[in-house]
Parts: sequence; C-alpha cells; structure tokens
Amino acid sequence: MKTEVYFLNLDRVPDRAVFMTDQCAHGGITAPIRVSATDASATRDYTSPRYRPHSWGPYWSMTKTEVAVFESHRKTWETIVETDRPGAIFEDDILLSSTAGAVITALGSEQAQFDLVKLDAVGGRYRFGPMRVLGGQNLRRVVGVLPSAAAYLLSPSGAAQLLEQSQSYCDHLDDFITRPWPGFRAYQLDPAVAVQGMFSDLSNRVDIPASVIGSERTDFGKAAPDDGRGPFTYRAMKEIKRTARKIDQKRGGDKRLLASGGFIGEVPLSGDLPPFKR
Repeated sequence: MKTEVYFLNLDRVPDRAVFMTDQCAHGGITAPIRVSATDASATRDYTSPRYRPHSWGPYWSMTKTEVAVFESHRKTWETIVETDRPGAIFEDDILLSSTAGAVITALGSEQAQFDLVKLDAVGGRYRFGPMRVLGGQNLRRVVGVLPSAAAYLLSPSGAAQLLEQSQSYCDHLDDFITRPWPGFRAYQLDPAVAVQGMFSDLSNRVDIPASVIGSERTDFGKAAPDDGRGPFTYRAMKEIKRTARKIDQKRGGDKRLLASGGFIGEVPLSGDLPPFKR
C-alpha cells in the first residue's frame, strides 16, 4: 500500500512550496501532495468551532495562528482516514535526509503496528520508552510530550484517533500528537530523518530561503499574554503537576524507565542533516 506524503503550505508563501518540493526530491520522495494550509492572518477573527479555550485542559487559550496550524494538520488527518492509506505530514520548513523516502516507505508497510511515528527531532534531552525495530527502523516509544510537529507519519488508525480526540481541544499541536493517550501507539524514529529549519545550524548554508529559517507560528502568532495563560488557580494546578512529575523522576521514575529499556537523552539526526542549533 502506498504511503502518501503531504506538506502544509500557506498560499502566500510560495517559496516554501518550492523549497519543500526540492527537499522531497532530495529525500527520494516523488509526487508529494501540497496541502493549502489554513491562514489565520487572512481572517480578522479566525477561530474554529472545535477550539475550546478556558476549559481547564492542557492550555487555557491559544493564539489564532496556533489554532490555524492545528486545523491545517487536522484537515490532513481527515484525508488520511478518507483514503485509508498511511501518510507522512510535513510542515514546509523542514530539511530532509536523503534516506527519508525509503524510511517512510519501509515504515508505511508496517502501518498496522503503529499509530504515529515522529520523523523529526529537536535538540535536547527527552525521555523515551524501550526501543523496537519496525520496517528495519529503530523506534523509541513516546512516553511524554515532545516539541515540534514538523514531520510525522500516521496510520489511518492513528489519524482516526487524533480526529476523535480533537473534536474539542485547547492544546498545542506538538503536545497533542505526542501526548500519551491510552492505547495510542506513538514512536520516535532514531535517528530522525527531518529537522525544522529554525532548530538547525544553517550558518554555513546559502541555499536555504530566509523564510524557512523562521516559523509561521512565531512570525504571525505571538505567545498568549499573561491573562491568556489562565487564572491563578489554573496556573498553580499546572505547576503542581509539573513539580510532581519532577519529584517522581528524581525518586526513581528515571531509574525505572532506564531499567525497562528506556532512554533519556538527545535523539540523533541522520548524518546528512545539519546539526542542531546550540
């Protein structure tokens, strides 16, 4: 079964579409499908009927750009369910390894064994569950939220679950797709075959468009102001949960994770990708 490759691109940023077409060709990916991304700046008061702020969920509120990004991805999840074929989803500011196409094809043939595989990585230390090999690729189980939703592979089952979970939401997309939902089989590819431009050291690259080095999320959607982060009780609740997690990690949680075959550290990138920005 063919695994489709989609990349999200705003109509007003055509240079990124050209860049992604070139990156896909470099990665051995033929006929990628461009998805016209939802543009929050095109509508003065853009929102979504599914967006539910102030609901005491993972976030108190989101910027309209964050909602538009979520809805752009969600539209592609719907396509994956409708076609009943696995699909890789890229944002339009990623650099791809020359092995990306082969890796996606190999993993796509094992779609019954996963819901999501994160294909990109961000520098820094993160926690993962035990390693498994699928389609000849090393995968680490996702056990907590991870930054960046710039490149990932979904099975139709995974896309259907994300659609169901997002009937009502107030959550950043990055967190949402890697949040450990019960029964949701999410993995991190190791090494990663993609990295977002804004997380890469591109100081020696003259072939990367300036628009790729930035991010639509930061350029067109500032973080929520203090009053958008919720009342004191909500913020205190989140801080208590964060503190409890840290205490658990120090009091044996990390040791148990490592003893079970887990990993705490930085996910490496494929050797032909630029290094992480430090």
